[in-house]
Amino acid sequence: MQRTSTDINERGFTIPEVIIAGVIMVIISVGTLETFVYATRMNRGNNFRMQALSVLQQEVEYFRSLQFVPGLETTADLNNHRSNDIRAGTRVRGQRTSADGHVFNLTVTVTNLSTPNSGTNEEVVRYKEITITAQPVVVQQGWLSNANLNTSVTVQRVRAN
Repeated sequence: MQRTSTDINERGFTIPEVIIAGVIMVIISVGTLETFVYATRMNRGNNFRMQALSVLQQEVEYFRSLQFVPGLETTADLNNHRSNDIRAGTRVRGQRTSADGHVFNLTVTVTNLSTPNSGTNEEVVRYKEITITAQPVVVQQGWLSNANLNTSVTVQRVRAN
């Protein structure tokens, strides 16, 4: 049996076909790799936020345990009957470490929410708004910078009976 020229040309791929197939595979691989890199970054940021939330939850529980019982319910009497930590103002609570070893700086802002007292000119303070912010101590690079990873929680405390 004699071979023809068409049989010889149909045996395999030519060099340009192999190069084009290789380029297509590289493009698909790079696209897939970029998707994995993006997902890894997102998961890392979410992990930081979850660790910050666990630290914030511990602080919220601490503030829930404090007594907020002003004697006369007035602004003048707010300094009585409770811890200094629940007084109005902003203060640094120091560093806290999460379960996986991330260290966060905590800042607490306590705001008195008052309502006018109908019988007098003084205001009655029945609520406190407590905002706790956690910022990572270790500076992160790129989109995971500390500005993007600040996590805060705001709770309100009502006057106890």
